[in-house]
Amino acid sequence: MTECKYYSFYALAKINDPEQLHEAFQQQIAPGHTDKIDIEVFQNSDSRWNRLTRSGALDQNIPEQILATLTQKFGVQDVGSWYYDSDIGGWFCSYKPLTSKHFVLLVKCSDPDKLIEEEYLQFLFHFYCHQLQMLQGTYRDALTGLYNRRAFNEKMQQLLEHSNDYKRRAMNFSPTVYVMLDIDNFKSVNDNMGHLYGDEVLLLLAQQMTDSFRENDLLFRYGGEEFAMVLMDITTEQAQQSLQRFRQKIAAYDFPNVDQVTISIGFTRFDKGLQLEELIRQADSALYYCKTTTRNAVHSYQELAEKKLIPAVKATKSPSVEIS
Repeated sequence: MTECKYYSFYALAKINDPEQLHEAFQQQIAPGHTDKIDIEVFQNSDSRWNRLTRSGALDQNIPEQILATLTQKFGVQDVGSWYYDSDIGGWFCSYKPLTSKHFVLLVKCSDPDKLIEEEYLQFLFHFYCHQLQMLQGTYRDALTGLYNRRAFNEKMQQLLEHSNDYKRRAMNFSPTVYVMLDIDNFKSVNDNMGHLYGDEVLLLLAQQMTDSFRENDLLFRYGGEEFAMVLMDITTEQAQQSLQRFRQKIAAYDFPNVDQVTISIGFTRFDKGLQLEELIRQADSALYYCKTTTRNAVHSYQELAEKKLIPAVKATKSPSVEIS
């Protein structure tokens, strides 16, 4: 088992993508017996526990016995805590990696021979959390906790190029809408109130984004007061409605010391036939139209282009340009 442990730690350590780390963790709990290991993820937000499904949706239908354990044993402050429930037959592991959300893993084994050694699982779990924090430190924006520009470049290219790393995940969800949003008149906040207040607005906006969109949607701080998102498995109509609700939520949100904050949003269909630069230009042109007209609105690139309110961005066959 000692050799197995060293190999498992190495298998986790060599992962360089936060999204793949969970899968590697499950595989290394009992190498060769992944089909007998079951992991569920529970998320606490707004003082409510939800089960996180594979699609990234939140499911409130948690069995009463599990919900009671989560409620009684895991407060927000209980990060890194550990609990085995003999009635449920599983290990509960609590973590909160560089995010405002609190998670608990439930690890169960269906094999009667008890493939899992508790001490080994505990060491592996803490190593997993350590690696997750390190990776998110590399791929996360220090202020907002959203994915940073480095993560944006890598993930967008992977999604557009259908890389092997994403083939398995494409079976569960796929990118369908690309979004860019910008804080209206943000310069005046910095100029009139100072950068500390500006940073607070950025942080609070990012927290609202995290709370408003699904776990499998990709959220980025694109730069300055501009943000980007990739929404998964959603129609254009659903995206329009979701983004409108978010815009309204921000306009009604009580930002401390700031009268009101509004955002402008442009979005486009995630066309994998486009180059990265072209996809960005489509959403950005819809955003620019919003910024130069009414602000505090949501616009679709396809709708604006069809009405000839903005010039069309044509696809080319040239190599994609990486945005640095």
